[in-house]
Amino acid sequence: MASDVAARDNYLTLALFSRRTIEALKEFIQKGSRGRLSTALPAAIESLQAATDSRKNHLTGQGLRVARSYDQVRTINELFPVKERQEMIATLKSLLEEGAENPKVEALQAIKFFYTIENRALRNYRHPAARANSALVK
Repeated sequence: MASDVAARDNYLTLALFSRRTIEALKEFIQKGSRGRLSTALPAAIESLQAATDSRKNHLTGQGLRVARSYDQVRTINELFPVKERQEMIATLKSLLEEGAENPKVEALQAIKFFYTIENRALRNYRHPAARANSALVK
């Protein structure tokens, strides 16, 4: 029972983390403000890198808290193949470094990406039995 509670907490943490990233991206699109991007995107990049290459042990900060559990990493891996995760990492880096060719379009793509993660994490949080079948549903 304790592990089920921990798994549910991990899913909720992932959903909240995704929402925080989405809100920073929305603020950038709507107001042109990069303030929240400077804190949200490094953590998002680090988390996606952790989900993409679990052999890396150099995680710090928010990325470590979000991509540390099997449930969180599995959720991201089920939704997006490695290539898509790597492309999103590159997109987030270009947004962070202000090197994006079309930053608002790229920010919208990132919002869709994290919205997908948020929805799956919330579904897994609300319906624990669905976690066992989540690999079958995409």
